[in-house]
Amino acid sequence: MKYIILEPLHLETVDNDFVRRCVIKRIDDNIQVNQKELWFKFTKTTIPPADDDCDSYLLGILMDAMKEERQIIVQGSVSKQLLSNLVEYQAVWNSWYPNLFKLVDIKVNKVRDSKVPVDGTICPFSGGVDGAFSVWRHVKGKVSYRTQKIDYCSFIHGFDIDPSDIEIYNKTKNSVIETLNDVNIKFLPLKTNFRLISSVPWVHAYACCLIASLSNFKNIAGTCIIPSSVSYNNPMKYSASNAITDPLLNSDEFNIIHDGASIIRVNKINQICQWKKGIENLRVCWSSNVTNFNCGKCEKCVRTKLNFLVSGNPIPDIFPPNFNIEDDIKKVVLNKVTVRNLWEEILEQAKQNNINEKWVSLARKALRKKPLNHYFFPKQSNRRKFVKNLITRTKSFISRKI
Repeated sequence: MKYIILEPLHLETVDNDFVRRCVIKRIDDNIQVNQKELWFKFTKTTIPPADDDCDSYLLGILMDAMKEERQIIVQGSVSKQLLSNLVEYQAVWNSWYPNLFKLVDIKVNKVRDSKVPVDGTICPFSGGVDGAFSVWRHVKGKVSYRTQKIDYCSFIHGFDIDPSDIEIYNKTKNSVIETLNDVNIKFLPLKTNFRLISSVPWVHAYACCLIASLSNFKNIAGTCIIPSSVSYNNPMKYSASNAITDPLLNSDEFNIIHDGASIIRVNKINQICQWKKGIENLRVCWSSNVTNFNCGKCEKCVRTKLNFLVSGNPIPDIFPPNFNIEDDIKKVVLNKVTVRNLWEEILEQAKQNNINEKWVSLARKALRKKPLNHYFFPKQSNRRKFVKNLITRTKSFISRKI
């Protein structure tokens, strides 16, 4: 039998921060085969959860346990509502990826009774399009009865910036703080080592880890807005964060609102353009360094520039100058389903807006190219035949050369 034991440790104080830790032990047939530690570090100006509160730790390890088909034993307390929701959460991911994520049993020492969430709302914010859109439209009260007063935002160190990379994090943090100050939202720093200890692909794991991290603030913010990364017309199962599964990470004390899935990215950009500081500090690139937040050349940078163009807005100075959008499009490779759908949204918007620039035809050509994984990773049923033919062709080629 394989299982994981979660052992919460006592709260620590390091300089001006709280550190919450949990020991993660993997057991195979009653023999411990692995031990790691998951931690969250955040400011002392907050009120941390109780030492035995394991909601964050359970969310942090859930996808790994499903991937490894391990029962989870929690030596602490977990919200009753969260435990109920995780039954359905597992069922969804198992339905989408039955060979990758299995259903696992969760046993806890104590089930906490229902509790009314405290007032206060928090939203993750790294300066990107989705976060900027959610913050801006709630600040401006553009969501009717669904509008929330956002009290806090947090940029999590350890997600797209390595926990050891202090220089890039500090520069990014300063930019985030400057942007949030413009709309009077308090910044809460948070750091975690989740990505260093998890073996689950980030594309599947980040929603659980995001909510696990932010739930450490539930004693000052009982509501969490999760900005959508895919719209309703994009296949939900290809994104860890989506309108179906995010609400299933609710607990009694931490209410999750998935926000903005009805708005496509082009229209998000159009609304953010009303926020001068939001545009000035927009950060969309995963390939950037400490000098430039946005490289201007990667697929995401190129796609974002097209979003500006197709929405009728000029490309802002957040990208390096002297770029040639047509040359950039020619170098882009569109491998992921979600990414290809986002490019299709751009082309559809260009059609609606009667845009016939050269970049439109180049973007259409980029979509017509078959993704790299089409060539290197055929369907499971064809892989044996693919490998056999590849070996035959290789031998034939070598014999001709000889």
